Amino acid sequence: MLETVTIGTATLHLADCREVLPTLGTVDAVITDPPYSERCHSGHDSTAKDARDGATRAALGYKALTLEDVAWLAAQYDRVCSGWVVWMTDSDLALHVRHALEKLGRTAFAPLPFYQPGRSVRLSGDGPSSWTDWIVVARTKAQNKWGTLPGGYVAGPGWNDKARMGGKPTLLMDALVADYSRPGYTVLDTHMGAGTTGVACARAGRKFIGCEVDRAAFDLACERIAAAYAQGSLLDLAQPVPEQQGMGF
Repeated sequence: MLETVTIGTATLHLADCREVLPTLGTVDAVITDPPYSERCHSGHDSTAKDARDGATRAALGYKALTLEDVAWLAAQYDRVCSGWVVWMTDSDLALHVRHALEKLGRTAFAPLPFYQPGRSVRLSGDGPSSWTDWIVVARTKAQNKWGTLPGGYVAGPGWNDKARMGGKPTLLMDALVADYSRPGYTVLDTHMGAGTTGVACARAGRKFIGCEVDRAAFDLACERIAAAYAQGSLLDLAQPVPEQQGMGF
């Protein structure tokens, strides 16, 4: 582990999650966006540029997930997490993630779509552009009275925020944190990138634990999460989350 930073109720590790997970205590929810499949990343890397949003996975210290990686992460998430596991992935891995969590005795649901029309992923070439990510959610028996949740998420106005490095829109993470955790819960993101899940937790009154291997992303995560705490928790604001349009369906 290279560095650990505490900001408010967030604990951020500059480290590979494989170093952190085996010794981690219990958390209330996992909401995370690990690397995708080899096919997804090789397609991305073939058109990669110098900027971080377009950098190759190898340049960022990541590798695509194998099925062995999926099984290992699923086992670790099941061990440390007493609540929901929320795992964003691509179409190649979504069913493998679901089956890995089901083998551990969790109730895993059909993958939920996150649809962002017009996003800048493969806008040229033959065939359809990739506008959909998939979210696999799984619970223990303790969450069987949680209530009905959205069957998917659609990006609305304001979702193309630029204060991120790759990753997912802040408003998507606001929605997932609100849907799959409760105020005061501890949320884990093992691949936090620029800290969008941590920002959502700070805004919604959740504790946060994050891991990231890329120094540039880690430093930006620290800045963004510190700014979110400085702005105050959404629980203390007399207004709803902005730009609610498009959050769920």
